[in-house]
Amino acid sequence: MNFQEELNEEQLAAVTAPDGPALVVAAAGTGKTRTLIYRLAYLVTEKNIQPWEVLLLTFTNKAAKEMLSRASELIGRPFDRSHSGTFHSFANRLLRSHAGAVGFGQDFTILDADDAKKLVRACADEQGVEKKHFPKPEVLLSLFGVVSGRMGDLGAAVDERFENTEVDPDLVLKVHAAYQARKKESNAMDFDDLLIYALKVLAEHEKIRTFYQDEFKYVLVDEYQDTNAIQAELVHLLVKSHGNLMVVGDDFQSIYSWRGADFRNFLDFEKSYEGAATYKLQTNYRSTPEILEVANEVIAGNPEQFQKELQAVRENGAKPHLAKVRDGSVQARYVIEKALELKRQGIPLSEICVLYRAHFHAMELQMELARAQMPYVVTSGVRFFEQAHIKDVCTILRLLVNPSDELAFTRLVEMFPKVGQKTSHKIFRKLGGRVNLQRPETHEELIAALPAAARDEWEKIKPVFLAYRDENLQNDPGEVVFRFNKAFYNEYMVENFDNHKFRSEDLDGLIDFTVKFETTEAFLSEIALLSNLDSDNGKAPSDEESRSSLRLSTVHQAKGLEWKAVFVLFVNEEMFPSKKAIEDVGDAEERRLFYVAVTRAEDELFLCCPMVRRQRDGGMIFLDPSRFIAEIPEDLLQKDGGFF
Repeated sequence: MNFQEELNEEQLAAVTAPDGPALVVAAAGTGKTRTLIYRLAYLVTEKNIQPWEVLLLTFTNKAAKEMLSRASELIGRPFDRSHSGTFHSFANRLLRSHAGAVGFGQDFTILDADDAKKLVRACADEQGVEKKHFPKPEVLLSLFGVVSGRMGDLGAAVDERFENTEVDPDLVLKVHAAYQARKKESNAMDFDDLLIYALKVLAEHEKIRTFYQDEFKYVLVDEYQDTNAIQAELVHLLVKSHGNLMVVGDDFQSIYSWRGADFRNFLDFEKSYEGAATYKLQTNYRSTPEILEVANEVIAGNPEQFQKELQAVRENGAKPHLAKVRDGSVQARYVIEKALELKRQGIPLSEICVLYRAHFHAMELQMELARAQMPYVVTSGVRFFEQAHIKDVCTILRLLVNPSDELAFTRLVEMFPKVGQKTSHKIFRKLGGRVNLQRPETHEELIAALPAAARDEWEKIKPVFLAYRDENLQNDPGEVVFRFNKAFYNEYMVENFDNHKFRSEDLDGLIDFTVKFETTEAFLSEIALLSNLDSDNGKAPSDEESRSSLRLSTVHQAKGLEWKAVFVLFVNEEMFPSKKAIEDVGDAEERRLFYVAVTRAEDELFLCCPMVRRQRDGGMIFLDPSRFIAEIPEDLLQKDGGFF
């Protein structure tokens, strides 16, 4: 195998690195996967290492299978019989041999998400938890997982998460302790336990640790910037005796701190592993020079990072576009017009993607796409108005407009303690199948019919319904949603959704969005028509339809993907970067996120900056272009005008 012919100089240096710790800083589009694959092949063909003596750790099964398969083709021998794979699959294989060292049988069960939720619920019931103000099992499991991954203090995390709610932190900790005990009694582990107990085995049992250090003479880790504390420590114990560790990643693309990832594992690698060699991959094969110039300027503002600059291989193309448009609706029409223009130029819609920082940024676009009957696929989840939290808050509007809407009524009351499906329908029938909540006497009847645990909660939202008539809020659906959110739903989100902060941003956006409509009826009619046009009678898009559809995605979900043309929406201050993210952790990760968005584009890049947004109170706020736009020299962008 001629490695010199197959690789560029940067890749070759990394692939042929001598023994010892090595850090490969692989910028976007520079052949990271190729480098890892050839490193696997190099170790076998040039260093006389057996495939099973190399451990490759990744974050997804798909990535592991692809790399091991391609490496097997290169050397003509199978790699897939080793322990290589995801961190969790490796931990599972280790524990199948050594679970007894941590008090489990080797035939332990791995709980899936549904089983774990049921067990947490059972533990909560055993503790006599009143579900009125207690987090859902999935919220608790997410919190437990992030804290364990960070090797953090669960008590402090629980206090912080629920400080503005009526949740009892001590009760959460008791449920956690009961959950841990029940799993051990049942000889069962959840997904997070695999890493926790694998690390415990290696840390506390020298003979087992020595065996695996001898077994795996080389360890390779993909996307190392996304590792958390427990994963980094697991790797450290595996290589402690020989130090033959190569980690590959890009600190510029570390965007998952909210999931527990710590990019300092990557930045501090040279401190953690004395004598580590660093290799930089900076030759980009994906994007045009003009797009890469913008990417380099975007990321230069972050001080704590490995300084590197993307270098283009491709020929010159068009300068990225900066479109300053009037508002979100004009932005949507701009995207549609330009996408159709690109299609006429030969770029299929499936090779065009619209990226956004938050789901609510795509509201106007989804509405305009439906009106234009232009096919699109949301690759980062369900469409905006089909999300649970959006449908939840819209139920109150539906019920105010149509007191006979049984589906809206049951969805609303089932958010309250002790009210299930049967109870909600029974109450609706008891009230005569028409629930006019603008009348005080209706509330008296309803409260009498509700379970006792739900009555105080209903009292919180009762004023919202009464104000609809008394304060003439028929023409201000945003005010209704705002009051409902403040009185009840915001705390409900904290207790019921692990990503409540993102959902809260969506609701803020929805509230402002309603000012486009003169009445509640007009707003509800529009989103109902949109949902029906989108759903195509509830059918999932066929493969052919998907291939001919525009892509919509959050930037987080787009990492690792690429398209011929990319639009980025609402590149404005307090939107991208996110105001809440800056308040929590500063703007460094937001800048990395913007860099990820820019580097998804191969040929064409469009940065969209609306100038104004209408607010719930009827006023207008002027939007400033994002600080990230301000950091890009004007001569690197072409300005698109005429969209006001």
